[in-house]
Amino acid sequence: MSFDVGDDTLVRALREHNPWWDDGATALAPTLPARRRSDYYHLARPDSAGSQFEDQSVLGLTGRFGVGKTTLLRQFIYDRLTDGDAPERFCYIPFDADPLYQLQSDDQLHQAIRYYESRVLGRLDDPTPHFLLLDDVHRVDHPTKRSIEGWGTAVAETLKSVPGRHVVVTASAGGQIERELDRVGVAADEYDVQPILPEKFRDYLFTLYPSLEDTDRRVSPTPLRYGDSSLPAALDGGDPAALVETIREQHDRVSDVTRRIQSQVVHYLAMGGILSYAQDGAIEDASDLDDAAYDRLLGDVRHALYREVPAFESVKTIADLERVCALAARNQATESVRYQRLVELFDVDRRTIRDSYLSALAELYLLTATTEYDNARPRSVRLYLRDTGLVTAFTDGGPTSALRDRDVEANLARIAAFDHTMRFAYGVNAANGNDVEPTVEYWESRHGTVDFVFEVDGTPIPIALAYQPPVDDKRAALNAFLETYETPVGFLVTGDTVGDNTAIQQTGDGIIQLPYWLYLLLC
Repeated sequence: MSFDVGDDTLVRALREHNPWWDDGATALAPTLPARRRSDYYHLARPDSAGSQFEDQSVLGLTGRFGVGKTTLLRQFIYDRLTDGDAPERFCYIPFDADPLYQLQSDDQLHQAIRYYESRVLGRLDDPTPHFLLLDDVHRVDHPTKRSIEGWGTAVAETLKSVPGRHVVVTASAGGQIERELDRVGVAADEYDVQPILPEKFRDYLFTLYPSLEDTDRRVSPTPLRYGDSSLPAALDGGDPAALVETIREQHDRVSDVTRRIQSQVVHYLAMGGILSYAQDGAIEDASDLDDAAYDRLLGDVRHALYREVPAFESVKTIADLERVCALAARNQATESVRYQRLVELFDVDRRTIRDSYLSALAELYLLTATTEYDNARPRSVRLYLRDTGLVTAFTDGGPTSALRDRDVEANLARIAAFDHTMRFAYGVNAANGNDVEPTVEYWESRHGTVDFVFEVDGTPIPIALAYQPPVDDKRAALNAFLETYETPVGFLVTGDTVGDNTAIQQTGDGIIQLPYWLYLLLC
């Protein structure tokens, strides 16, 4: 008896993966979470004409396994259907749904597209616009295999075949998309790549308390990003007074519920941005999570490392990447790690550590290594996991470790602040037309450490975190930085046990003090 797998497996299952062709939006409703995350509004722009899905020919969404890329695609389809778009305008192809789709995947993709065009899209008199959504394209056979074309070939060809076509692809890392599109000659201005990261604190809070997202209560980072009272304006004018007033105005929107917001900070820190976001809403109490949730999260990380890294990075020992993450979880960015120590631990050279190990983890948004600001030859790095839930998962701390131990809470607060500062740096620069990858570094002096430094148009912004007392050394370090680099603005972020944690203060020469919970909301 012979066994043969035809190359039409994907075509045969296409209607199963696109149930809205027969049942409309009702086929998707039960599978979607209660609230759209902020990434969705940025991408879909539901309150304005068009969407980021239509701004270019190809849009790539990247992020590690489990972060919610597929959910974003489904939400986009659902909302467009409920707004009246024809179901035939959307074709969804998930390459990770069945390993058989990955056999002779170039032929299967071509056949699926032809079926969609002839049997589904052909029903419409005017097919403009329509969307081809290719999920997990990194699972498609790589073009280095003999006689196998990559997914980029089919995408380049299909863009020319029917007018009004937009292709959306998802993958684990941006390089997986960029290299394939460059290989087939898709011009850089024809595609864009957007990372999808775990939920920020603001997303968690808005999911937990929907009323805080009302127009008159919603704390927004937008006024800090651009405008006459923004951070860039303060840098240009040298006077932070207007920026301080902007921050106070945002604070006043939720001044009557600050205690409620403060109380949720530690629960977010214990769970991180993935575990805190459930199908039917946010989880209010971290102690409601059992150890199995963290085990699943850790399993997702291993899945990403062992399945995705070999496709885009030359790393001989994948297990070493998991060990780097475990080291970062134990260290919790409390101190810098010397490159030489990493060389000794992993028995590889410094270039391999920097350009392979740390680069691969950064591309998956699992871990970011940061060096000292204004140091051309750094000898040490600080290792930040990008989701505090991973710290708990790697250290076997359990969901209640942060709830009971103030030191654990403070360490998690530092890690979450770094992640949010990375997003803040990106948001401010993007809003002002600066096309740069965000870089957040630290700065050390005899006065103390400035935890985070990023630049806007070449001007450094120092941020010191005093989650627990004492605070004087942090203020001294900030003053030293402002004097050394002649920058007009610095931030002192304080926890709820440091002084008056509800007030926004302008102290010293350009130092703005604000509470930790508000800083997270403004990032």
